[in-house]
Amino acid sequence: MQAPRVPHYNAFLHVLRYNKGQPDLGVLLHKNADYTLQGYCDSDWAACPHTRRSVSGYVVFLGESLISWKSKKQGTVSLSSAEAEYRSLRRVVAELSWLNRLLNELAISSVCPIPVRCDNQAAIYIAKNPIFHERTKHIELDCHFIREKLMAGLISLHHIPTKRQLADVLTKPLTGVLHMDLIGKLGVDLYISYVNSPSFE
Repeated sequence: MQAPRVPHYNAFLHVLRYNKGQPDLGVLLHKNADYTLQGYCDSDWAACPHTRRSVSGYVVFLGESLISWKSKKQGTVSLSSAEAEYRSLRRVVAELSWLNRLLNELAISSVCPIPVRCDNQAAIYIAKNPIFHERTKHIELDCHFIREKLMAGLISLHHIPTKRQLADVLTKPLTGVLHMDLIGKLGVDLYISYVNSPSFE
């Protein structure tokens, strides 16, 4: 924003064209009484060509409905893909912890442990391993936070193949077909088709 250049303008036009071409897309919220939380997190290691900072992204579901999502460049440079994924894992665990407290305050009992799906096995191993390795001491606070929530039974960590990682849509450039496939799985669909449907309430 401080020093915009032609590449930034081109990126802006790209986003504007996408928004103009998809004016009817919206997030479908289901009205069933399923209050189970689940999260997906992902990271694109060293995605920024200028700063080499990674991009973290996560999505959170309440039942079948997408209720929370975020994509953000990490504050520091990650030295490995596992470190980048672990920082992304910490963000989604913090979000799930807050949502769990919110549901409890609303007198809604959530099911624990909350499944968190990550496509990086090294990040899951670091979270489950109580011994800190030399390469993880610079993310020690993240390690303590995630392990605390894991030991308390708030979350459970699960490996998921990259092809089934829903958070990819927030961290990586995708082909048009894969992009539409993922946002369909996230519950993003044409709003107008539901409005005109006789069963729409």
